[in-house]
Amino acid sequence: MNDTETRLRDYLHTKAADVPDSAHGPGLELDATSTSTRRHWAPMALAAASIGAVLILAVPFLNSLGGNQPGTAGSPASGPVSAEAPRLPYSITVANNPGNPLDTWWATIRDGKTTVRNPGVKGELVARLGEGWLVTTGYPDPLKSQAAIVSKNGKLRPIGPLEADTPAISPDGKQLAIPVAPHGAKDSQVVVVNVADGREVSRLRIPTPMLSSFGWNKAGIWLYANNADRTPMYLWQPGTAEARKLPALGAEIALASGSDTFGYSTAEGAGYCAKAATLGSSGPEVKRQYCSDKPALHTVSLSPDGGTMVVGGPWVAVDVAGGKQTKLNLPAGLVGTSPVAFENATDLLVLGLVPGKTLAKPTAQTIYRCRVTTGECKALVTEKPGEVFGLGQR
Repeated sequence: MNDTETRLRDYLHTKAADVPDSAHGPGLELDATSTSTRRHWAPMALAAASIGAVLILAVPFLNSLGGNQPGTAGSPASGPVSAEAPRLPYSITVANNPGNPLDTWWATIRDGKTTVRNPGVKGELVARLGEGWLVTTGYPDPLKSQAAIVSKNGKLRPIGPLEADTPAISPDGKQLAIPVAPHGAKDSQVVVVNVADGREVSRLRIPTPMLSSFGWNKAGIWLYANNADRTPMYLWQPGTAEARKLPALGAEIALASGSDTFGYSTAEGAGYCAKAATLGSSGPEVKRQYCSDKPALHTVSLSPDGGTMVVGGPWVAVDVAGGKQTKLNLPAGLVGTSPVAFENATDLLVLGLVPGKTLAKPTAQTIYRCRVTTGECKALVTEKPGEVFGLGQR
């Protein structure tokens, strides 16, 4: 167990100390092959309380939330980093189920000056989408899992099929790709629906069970079997007759929503390399990499245009074209989430916590704004006692 994993473990133990012995979560069910039968239906409060643990491992459906992220065509920020409120949505979870603290869901979404209360959703905030927010719902029954859109007036509009998993937003923000993977089935499907009217426009069978998505960029929809090593992997461009089976790329993939660039990491001796690449006919064609000889659990995020790679852990922004490396001035020891969320071409949000004087007493989660061109960072908002943040995308 490395230092990062130890800090995360101790943070979870601290949170767990507040849970009564009589409380119980829905648990994790395993089949005969030791594969999770609930896939993404982990208890929300535990997932939220362990936001560093869950997201630093790059939960796939947050790792590449496609199309409605801010494009890099907007004017880059100038002057000092602003301390104004986050320009992207975030959720706040509170202890709103005293009978079972592990079964707790976000209470509100905050997005700029807008605050929306949970209309009864048991799921997670995914991203801003159109005039509302994309969420998941259906817990604890995976047969009823479904994507949905919460409007500014708090109304819920389910969208797409049931038994849905890890919805991904198209690069133009007009469609959703939704894997459908019934438990026990040998095959899965990926369904594409219009955001505006929910109409299904395309569907493809994928010959693998338990299908999930990393996301959708200009290269297509990136899909994987939800097992420990995320294989097999597929890439499907809607409109084509079949999906391309991909070479093994590692357990997590980060996508640049506005380009065909993707990010991944590989073990290199005792260390690792984070890489930004495009997919050629025979596999990845690496455009830039950042390597370290230190063994650690690090993650990769990309700006929407694929021009900047951010390596979590050392917190370094790497210019993919020129190679310039900029250290982000975040607190030492910050355990952060993945992916980071770009507000514009140069500013990004990082959600993380810093271990306290003892590992068992970390500081509260804080959302920071950092500029990739200078490394300047500012704290924007810190959780209050009893709250847990969840950072959405745009």
